[in-house]
Parts: sequence; C-alpha cells; structure tokens
Amino acid sequence: MQTLIKSNELTFKTFNYLRVNESTIEIPKLSKNELEDAKVDNEISEKFYANVNDELPEDILKLNKEYCNLFKIYDKGDEVVTLNTSEFNNQLVDSHYISAEKAENVTVLLDYSSYKDNEKFRSSLIKIYAKENSEVNLFVIQDDSENQISLETIYVEIAENAVVNVSQIELGANKIYTYFQGDLKGNNSTLNVDSVYFGSGKNNIDMLYNIFHYGTKSESEIVVNGALKDEAKKIFRSTLDFKKGSSQSVGSEEEYTILLDDSVSSLSVPVLLSHEDDVEGNHAASAGNIDRELLFYIMSRGFDEDSAKSLIVRSKFSSAINNIKDEEVKEEIWNKVFQRIGE
Repeated sequence: MQTLIKSNELTFKTFNYLRVNESTIEIPKLSKNELEDAKVDNEISEKFYANVNDELPEDILKLNKEYCNLFKIYDKGDEVVTLNTSEFNNQLVDSHYISAEKAENVTVLLDYSSYKDNEKFRSSLIKIYAKENSEVNLFVIQDDSENQISLETIYVEIAENAVVNVSQIELGANKIYTYFQGDLKGNNSTLNVDSVYFGSGKNNIDMLYNIFHYGTKSESEIVVNGALKDEAKKIFRSTLDFKKGSSQSVGSEEEYTILLDDSVSSLSVPVLLSHEDDVEGNHAASAGNIDRELLFYIMSRGFDEDSAKSLIVRSKFSSAINNIKDEEVKEEIWNKVFQRIGE
C-alpha cells in the first residue's frame, strides 16, 4: 500500500500546466519501530517538530514525528554518523537537531550508506540553529542505491554574526526529494550551500531551496553543480527572498548541470523576490552538453574521451567534496563518482 505526501512547494507559484509548483511523493507503507538514541525530553521534541510560520512541509513533519526511529542531538565538536537503511528494516526515518550555542563550532557529517539488494526508504529531517557568533558545518552524503527513495529536509536558522556551511552530495538514489530552507534572521548572518548531484539510469532528482534574508548585511551563496546521464531527470526550484529589514544584504544562487546524454531531462525554476531597495540578488542557471572544444583540448593532452569527461565533472564537484575533512570518506566519494561516470 502506497501513501501520497506533498513537498517542494514553490512559495511563489507559476503556471499550473508546467507542473513544477509542488511534488507529490509516493512512499511505501511505514511501520513504527523502536526509537534509537531516544534520550530526548518533551520540550526538545516539541520544539523540533514545531512548524513556526509554516517553514517546513507539514506532511514531512508529520511523517517524521510519527515514524521517527532515530533522533540525535548535536551541540558541540565534530561528529561523523554513518547510517544504513538496512539496519532499520530498510525504513529509516531520522531526525537530527543541531544547535550551536553562542560562539561555539559544530561540525556534523551524515553518511547514508546503502546496498542495492532491497527496496529502501528514508526521510531525514535536519534542523540547524546557529546562535550568535557560532559556526555550523553540515555534510550530507547519499550513497548510490538503485531502489531507494530518499526525502531530505533541512531547515536552518542563523542568528547575528553566525555562519552555516552546508554540503550535500547526492550520488544517485532512485528518487530523491530535497527541501532546504535557510532563514538568515540575524544581522551579518551568513549561509553557504555547496552541493553536487549525479543522476544516471532513471534517477529522479527533485530539489527546492528557499533562502530568506531578514537581517541587515546578511549574505547567502547557494551553488549546486550536477551531472545527468542515461534517462535521468532533475528539477531544481529556488527562491531568494529579501524580506523587509534586510537592507545591504547580498544573496546569490547558482545551478549548473552537465548533460552527458541527449535523453536526460533538466528543468530549473529560479525565483528572485525583494521587499527592500538596498540589496543585491543574483541568479545563474545553465544546462548543456560538455563543451566540445574543452573536451578536445583535454583529449589532446593524452586523455581518452571517458577520462576527459570524468575530469570535467570532477572539476565541478571538487569544491563540495574537498570540503570534507575525513580523508577516508572523501576518497570513497571520489571513487564512487569515477565509477558512476564510467558506468
């Protein structure tokens, strides 16, 4: 039995016939499992699942609150967490609460490892609260899994002079739905998102990024690089919104897709909104085949065609992947990127 839920809804709707205003997601029937790492008091739980000003999709919040089987809290230091859906009966519904206190630094790496034998489902809900003068670094890695459906929902709230850096590395779940919202609440708050994705086969990649500037002199930079081959499909929605009171703020969102086959599908829906005069907002989006002149140049230096294409994709992915400090994890990711390019 399947269940339908909604997510990735545009805050500023476009024409209905384009079918990009929202996504309807078909998920398997879920079973309630024993909650792991459940040392969470009611006050924290209520705050985590609260939906102040409807910042997150209600269906996702309800799903995670009802079926959560892993709840973890991070408030200091560095932590690497490896999660495998097979350890949760192939249904991982995990919630992560990252709270950086004033002037504290927190780094979290979530590594979602998978196997290809079984059908799998995960719904990951991540909330980040960066208080004054703090810094949070989040890395989320989705391993390749031909049969997996992944829902990845991230909410970020940034206070004055705080910095949040997020890298998402998606290497080919069958269907992945990413919802990201960043609220730059404080003056001089900063958000940096540097993410990559690789779609092959019949992968379906569905992304939405909402960035809201509230504080003065706040800065955001969203960079998403991807590559598609075979019959993979991607839709990228983004909204950059400067709210009243966010004067002297700067925001940019960039999305670039390399099309490795003519049979892929790539769609981008960027939205730029402003309620202030003294702000700077930038959009950039492109999708196209690999530059033939660049390919010829690299091949003239002794590389075959596959190696040359791999080098070009690597150059686009290098910024996000090389930010990872764990050398073992970084090497494993690069090996998987090479494998997927050559498949």
